[in-house]
Amino acid sequence: MIPGDSFRHDGQPPALTEDERRLVADFTRLYYRHWHHDSRGGSGSVSIGWLGWLAQKCPTDLWTCQEIMVETRPDIIIETGTCLGGSGLFMAHLCDMLGQGQVISVDITRNEGLPEHPRLTYITGDSAAPGVVAEVKARIPAGARVMVILDSDHRAPHVTAELAAYAELVTQGCYLIVEDGVVNGNPVLPEYGPGPLEALHEFVAANPHFVIDRSRQRFLLTMSPDGFLRRVA
Repeated sequence: MIPGDSFRHDGQPPALTEDERRLVADFTRLYYRHWHHDSRGGSGSVSIGWLGWLAQKCPTDLWTCQEIMVETRPDIIIETGTCLGGSGLFMAHLCDMLGQGQVISVDITRNEGLPEHPRLTYITGDSAAPGVVAEVKARIPAGARVMVILDSDHRAPHVTAELAAYAELVTQGCYLIVEDGVVNGNPVLPEYGPGPLEALHEFVAANPHFVIDRSRQRFLLTMSPDGFLRRVA
């Protein structure tokens, strides 16, 4: 399948009133409460599937990922946080349709029965561990366009370590996506403690090579507020 050229992303999130912002936050909390999955695949009443495989992503974020992949055409997509493999398979199938790309999915544990696809490779280990990072780097061909998605341990220190390890791999013009910034009261799980959003804000403040692309939040519902970072230099 050859991607079309009739769509060009140029939208911005709508300007919301205070009441509308509260509505979005309330719906995000409602959605999260019924959608949330744990690392073993347990869930609330809402499950998201991709061709029969559980995908731990919000549908609007998956759609945004698709738009980004079409626009930026990455050769390598690094995903930390495999879980049951649905999101990795989703991206591998998009790579099929685009005619290019490989997905490297990293998780500290390897669940049984993960989906198999020639464009999808699994690495087992702590995504921030030097040995694992070195293994990921060894799988990136010279000159490849690289996109990174961080969705493993959501505690701020671990996200900070992942940012330090993987941000440098992202190609100019491509994206570094930091997921699940909604925790720690942003607006869900206020008791969580510092998480991805806090880590990414510190990262962006100290790293002018990346900017927050809030146009990627134009669907309003996202599990990754401020988490779509575009490399500009």
